[in-house]
Amino acid sequence: MDWLSSIREIFGLALPFLERLPFVRAILGFLLVFLLPGFAWTLVFFKGKQIGVLERGALSFGLSIALVTLSLFFINRVIGVSINGFNAVLIILSVTIVPVVFYYLIRLVSRRKDDSV
Repeated sequence: MDWLSSIREIFGLALPFLERLPFVRAILGFLLVFLLPGFAWTLVFFKGKQIGVLERGALSFGLSIALVTLSLFFINRVIGVSINGFNAVLIILSVTIVPVVFYYLIRLVSRRKDDSV
């Protein structure tokens, strides 16, 4: 039993449901690959209202394509992990979750600094 078995079981429960609803699966896949990773990174790079909604959307789209492609290529070539659906979803989720955690840590530190002043 490896450490990914519990995550595989969760995907095993969700996949039959998503295979019966291809439209929902397509929308979730589009959001996961083309918008969410880039949007998370734009939150880190562009704080506050430095950019507008349209610019953030365009940057999210471009950053997502670049980050997902490069991270999958890096994991495949350098580390030697094969690219399949499960590994791709895990990599994309990690590329999305890391900046979200970083963003909330920055906000937490800035709030504590503002409270102490």
